[in-house]
Amino acid sequence: MKVSRLAFLAAVFGVCPAAASPAGDIAGTWECRLPGVEYRNRPPILYVAETGESQVTIEVDGFAREIYGRSDMAADQGGWWKVKPAQGQEFMIRPDGSAKQRTPAMGLRFADSKGDYRCLRLPPSGAQGLPLAPQNVPSEPQGGPPSGEPGVQPTDVPNEEVPIKKEN
Repeated sequence: MKVSRLAFLAAVFGVCPAAASPAGDIAGTWECRLPGVEYRNRPPILYVAETGESQVTIEVDGFAREIYGRSDMAADQGGWWKVKPAQGQEFMIRPDGSAKQRTPAMGLRFADSKGDYRCLRLPPSGAQGLPLAPQNVPSEPQGGPPSGEPGVQPTDVPNEEVPIKKEN
């Protein structure tokens, strides 16, 4: 009985407008896509930097609009947050707090768009990706010739001209 009462209270108060701003949760670089749209080169990107409790700094790239600057955020209905940027059109975001996903996601909505964008957070630029070679295989000595395997490139060795020996 107490567990169900606690779950009910958490559900009621978890979606109230006085809830904390998701500013820290949405900070990062987001790749946004409209369902059914095929992006040839790269999809629109949303850059978000946390600047305070209810403020973020926003910049977009690849959207058909110009939006940037320090932005105020205010809670709206249905878990959506209204974002009012310093420059450009207001829009709505809804962080997806689902624990089932490995990649953080959120919805993005413009008043004049035909649908909601689905945005996935991109890893930070300095993040380590998956290792290219198995960890238990000994690596090549420093300065050795490239392995020739696809995807493995010597990055720490400068390009040097090797003198060619002439045989008589």
